[in-house]
Amino acid sequence: MDSRVMITNIQRFSLHDGPGIRTTVFCKGCSLHCPWCSNPENIQYTIEEHTKDDGKGTYGRLVSCDELYDELIKDKIFYAQFGVGAGLKGMPGGVTFSGGEPLLQFDRLEPLLQRLRNEKIHICTETALFVPKEQLRIAIEYVDLFYIDIKILDADTCHKTLGGQITQYLTNIGRVFSAQKPVVFRVPVIGGYTDDEMNRDLIIKLLNWYRPKKVELIKEHNLGREKYLTLGMEPLNLNRVTDEVLEQYREEIIAKTGVETEVCRV
Repeated sequence: MDSRVMITNIQRFSLHDGPGIRTTVFCKGCSLHCPWCSNPENIQYTIEEHTKDDGKGTYGRLVSCDELYDELIKDKIFYAQFGVGAGLKGMPGGVTFSGGEPLLQFDRLEPLLQRLRNEKIHICTETALFVPKEQLRIAIEYVDLFYIDIKILDADTCHKTLGGQITQYLTNIGRVFSAQKPVVFRVPVIGGYTDDEMNRDLIIKLLNWYRPKKVELIKEHNLGREKYLTLGMEPLNLNRVTDEVLEQYREEIIAKTGVETEVCRV
């Protein structure tokens, strides 16, 4: 098996992928197929050809852990700056692994994760958590802060719409919280998919059972539209959720759970 990691991008000076100043590694390949995905180039674990106005190109490249380390360590001077205050604001910057689903490649990433920990670099991951137990075990060993999506919690709808098994997801959440890892839940609010009353009620029940550091409501957007077109795919037109609906949802979560909740607009 190739020990290299499949990625699409390394994004420097990221301010929305965890506390502080971060460098985000976008891993290619996902266990789900969310219809609203804003990174469609990261769904398939293959190098894909795309067509843009300036000609043909590819999404995806294989890199070694040594190559990734050499890129990430360049920004170490920025990672060490701590925020002011408690909670997330008091955490340092660092490296975030996003995707796609980065945890699917954590067995290959483990040598890099070990080197980052040795350098005392703060590690985050953004995950949907539909992953095998062994990959999650590695993540729990090295990750300092988990950003976990809550998408669709009804078992049948989750499987039909996303291709995910909700029992796997819920079991994995239990493992993360049992390990006492800090968690931020991210809830994509997608009109016609995740915003119905039943899903909202299930999410509030989950938040009352597991007490995260914070909840972020992510407003639907069309920023991935051009990438769908370059892949010859038809994107969704996401424009159903209003700011008023988001604010009402935020107030409902706070009133029923007491968890700090923020509306994030792209």
